[in-house]
Amino acid sequence: MITTTRDSPLYIRVREGKSSIWFVIEDKRQQQQQEDDDEIVFRQLDFPELGYQRFLASLVVLNSKLYLIGGTKINLNKPTCPVPVGEPVREYEYLNLQERRPRWRRQPFRRFLCNQHLASSKDGLIYGLGPQSHVIDPALRFGVIHTDLPKIIDEYNHSPQPLAISKNKIYAYSRGGYPNFQHYLFSYDMEDKKWDCIFKNFWGDWATGVVLSGDSYLIAYGSRHPIEWKRDKPGVWIFDICRRQWLDEPVKGLDEALPVIPDWAYGDWERGYIYYLPRMFEIGTQRFALLWEESDDESYKLHCHKFILQAPTSADEPFVAQPLSNKVITLNGGNNKILGCTVGLETGHGRDE
Repeated sequence: MITTTRDSPLYIRVREGKSSIWFVIEDKRQQQQQEDDDEIVFRQLDFPELGYQRFLASLVVLNSKLYLIGGTKINLNKPTCPVPVGEPVREYEYLNLQERRPRWRRQPFRRFLCNQHLASSKDGLIYGLGPQSHVIDPALRFGVIHTDLPKIIDEYNHSPQPLAISKNKIYAYSRGGYPNFQHYLFSYDMEDKKWDCIFKNFWGDWATGVVLSGDSYLIAYGSRHPIEWKRDKPGVWIFDICRRQWLDEPVKGLDEALPVIPDWAYGDWERGYIYYLPRMFEIGTQRFALLWEESDDESYKLHCHKFILQAPTSADEPFVAQPLSNKVITLNGGNNKILGCTVGLETGHGRDE
């Protein structure tokens, strides 16, 4: 028997037809239990409908409040919701997860929120990265006052896409384009408020990941080898921040858990399968989770894989994951799609009602 610390919950929003269904993955372990008892449980949430579908929105959970930020509203032909088709969003919605019957609240914003957003557990702020990067302070009661982040230095003139956030820095990359242009990797110091290019010229499509051992390693899922562009080797790759270099091999021990992406997945969208690159979340001390989807005309599957990972004691040793549990749930299929997933964060900063 051991004493356990509960994992942070994971929240998932999935499109189903013209509406959305929500799931939370909670830690069902008891305070005293067997070490290997680590089952993954998807629990469906009963959230009210927004009245319209919202696509490409950022999903953030901070201090027990769930935020839908940015994206585009799609009219559901309801007389109570005269929303033009494809209207860009100038506000965000949020609901209080601690309420017995959560309801959506709306907060206006004076610009289109087309960016991708990450929340900081250190300062309680939400950082939006994109063509015009900004900071949202959800603790402000009367209106949202935003602060623009400085642009990436003119030498690069790139629009950052988030990869990970630590206590002190944000890591992002600029997409050079697929498949013939390389990417640039940047870090943003939240104290000094400065961007720094930490690596030039790498390849692949990348999902958001985590930062390990302070600001020592950036770990994220990539669709191919980051340096050798001819090597189609999807995996969870490691960037050594201190030495500013990609390691030559991905994290070991995850091959059986990760999706197998066929060669045609990026070039032929008529073949039926759509793969959502696995996003990686830190859910506890040295405990992580990967979330992704797999779909065709007949079925739709949500995957979650939990594992333990810590940095090796020597630079010559590989990163090896210790699997904990794996879970797959199947939905009806045909018109499902992950519209957002995130980990619940808690800070000393909250939003007053």
